[in-house]
Amino acid sequence: MVSHSKTRRVFAAPLLALLPIASAQAQSGETAPSNSAPNDAELFAAWQGLSPADQKDTVDWFVAECDRAKDFRSTLERFVLDQHRANRFDWPAASEQPPLYDTAKHAPAQLIPRKFVDTSKPRFSATVEKLVGGRRVRDLRPAYGYDWSAGSVAMEARWDEPERIAFNACRGLSPYTDLVEALVEQQLDGGEVRAEARAFSHAYSDRSGNAYREITLYEAWSSGTEIEMPDVECLGMLHDLEDDWSSFVAPVAGRKQRPLYDRLGIHYAKLRKYRALRTALARTYLSADPVLPGGYGPSKLRLNGFWELQSSDPVKLAEDLPSVKGWGKWFEERAAQADDDPEVVARSRARMKSLEESKDWARRTFEGILREYGAFDPRPPAPAPEPVGAPPKGGGAPR
Repeated sequence: MVSHSKTRRVFAAPLLALLPIASAQAQSGETAPSNSAPNDAELFAAWQGLSPADQKDTVDWFVAECDRAKDFRSTLERFVLDQHRANRFDWPAASEQPPLYDTAKHAPAQLIPRKFVDTSKPRFSATVEKLVGGRRVRDLRPAYGYDWSAGSVAMEARWDEPERIAFNACRGLSPYTDLVEALVEQQLDGGEVRAEARAFSHAYSDRSGNAYREITLYEAWSSGTEIEMPDVECLGMLHDLEDDWSSFVAPVAGRKQRPLYDRLGIHYAKLRKYRALRTALARTYLSADPVLPGGYGPSKLRLNGFWELQSSDPVKLAEDLPSVKGWGKWFEERAAQADDDPEVVARSRARMKSLEESKDWARRTFEGILREYGAFDPRPPAPAPEPVGAPPKGGGAPR
């Protein structure tokens, strides 16, 4: 594939010689003066100020520039997308809400119906904020994601929706960032934790039966905060994962609750160990500084080293990744290679630098396109309202 040491960074061709800001600076490596460059929010607001026709034209132009770009990130994207030429955008729609465990099936002696709640109400929005508020924050509007329970990429929105592409472009992201991440995640997932992923993909519910569309059991367990653990969900997971219908029945006695939670905890730890590594790797495939799950945030350089050891080839990395049982030994060995070999460290740093340069190029290119369309030109003042009782234009006096 493309080990960083074997590839030369080339920025995209000039924008038809019309964009001195975007093209000339991109080729020279210069950046716009910090006191004149708009921030992400200002850039997006400038795009929103254009007419709908110009909004679409600017986005189409940006997509065309990304399609012909030859920088490092674009090379990585193309390598993955070319493996899915026939169906790169054709994926099943994501579920509108997670599944619920059936109370009558899993806890017939404790019938508390599950019902999805309106999380716009403060009482329920506080729970969402507590359990997933700070962990979902990514400056990215995705059209695709990876469904671990199905082992498939899932479509969450139209990929070519102009506002989505513009929002991401203002942050230096290409139109394909989320799709490529999802495809890489799919390539890295060998299916070892599919059963656990399905069980923990169910909606989180409290003891009163209030279910949350916005929170899966996996996210609730990953929140690091104390959560309610109703019998219905706990027994549902146990039945799905171990087919054990006799060791625990609802209502679960107090002395049996801890043993039940401990058994489920083994399954959760297996899922988290397997999934978090692969998600972190998928996010560092195209981004130097993404939000990472599972405590991998401080390990971005090391994760780029894992990519360098496999020439940034998801297929090679998938073959090298460990099973859950082999995770510890594998991680120790690969971390030593990525951290201690000066050549690998240098290549990892260069890889991250190239990804940052690609991000900067994309953002400046989109800014240049917006300037070409006058998005930052001063707007003419609105005409003053006619004074009440003024004579109509064209002469004449009031009667």
